[in-house]
Amino acid sequence: MSRRVDRIGVIIPARHDGENAQRLVTAVLRSADEVADIVTVILADDGENGHFGTGLPDDPRLLVATTTEHGPGYARAAGVRLFAEQTREFREEHCWVISLDADVTIPDDFLTSWLGQITTSSAELLTAPAHFGSVNGEPLLTDDVNAASAWMWSDTTFYERFVGVVNLGGSNHAISLACYNAVGGYLQPTAELEGRQVLVAGDDWDFGLRARLRGYAIERVEAPLVIASTRRIAADPVGFLSGRTYEGIFAPVPTDGASEPWPPSEPWNSVVTRGRARIFAHFLLKPLLAGLKPLGAIEWFVGRELSDELAAILDRSPVLDIDWNEFRTTLIGMIFGDDVFSFCRRAAAQLTGGEQR
Repeated sequence: MSRRVDRIGVIIPARHDGENAQRLVTAVLRSADEVADIVTVILADDGENGHFGTGLPDDPRLLVATTTEHGPGYARAAGVRLFAEQTREFREEHCWVISLDADVTIPDDFLTSWLGQITTSSAELLTAPAHFGSVNGEPLLTDDVNAASAWMWSDTTFYERFVGVVNLGGSNHAISLACYNAVGGYLQPTAELEGRQVLVAGDDWDFGLRARLRGYAIERVEAPLVIASTRRIAADPVGFLSGRTYEGIFAPVPTDGASEPWPPSEPWNSVVTRGRARIFAHFLLKPLLAGLKPLGAIEWFVGRELSDELAAILDRSPVLDIDWNEFRTTLIGMIFGDDVFSFCRRAAAQLTGGEQR
């Protein structure tokens, strides 16, 4: 099988990251030389990009999309809208969007590798690997932080056995334009923190879950591999390991800012217990609450008592008959309520072979 691909749009949201976005644009255009006739690179500016400097390439394949709606999700959406306008003469199922974060490093064969994955897959959503590393000389994670985070990926992979892939991965994924339009486009998650509405991370998780609820599958592919910046993790490694970083305000991380001390005063057991509960909450419980049907022998893994408790929680699931962001806020509020998050802690410990606390 070989899927037809007429056009590819590479979308790079530049929020707070104009200089990295400029560097990445140059790298993507360089990687497009062998497929130049079908590629458009779109730098998506939500008005909070820092600055691009004066070095954007003078290249007809490069376009800039702008929006007054702040957040990386809405920046991505503005980029796709511009790509759709540029490809109106083509069938949307033959046009593909590749989405990157601005602070990644790509291989030289990035676009030819993606084209190979797209043409040989039957899925409408593909997610490729992103490993943490140094971008533009940023400090690497300490060896113990790097090793301590390994359980995140193994836990997530385990939970995908029960609900499939839901995290599309913002830093390196591809979607057919037909699928993108059917799902309704990228949105920007918000939350009420400290009495005000703020932007939070998760536009990639949300899009993946919304696509799954519409019957689309997400396929993991082995390439191309990108290197994602460690700066957000290095600035607060305990926040990363415990999950706090991803539930707070989505704000820029200065490359020269002071990092939290390591090792921290908070005990390791406290950090990892909350972190594993958070992974369970986002990548197993939230998809089930949203309406995905469980796969595999989840009852055997969690045991009868927790299985009954899970069934009771699912009976309280909200109904998706309102705006997605309102629905998401309701889900998150339910998940991180004391009773349900206590269940998440115990279920995560049970599923990963630890002692329930």
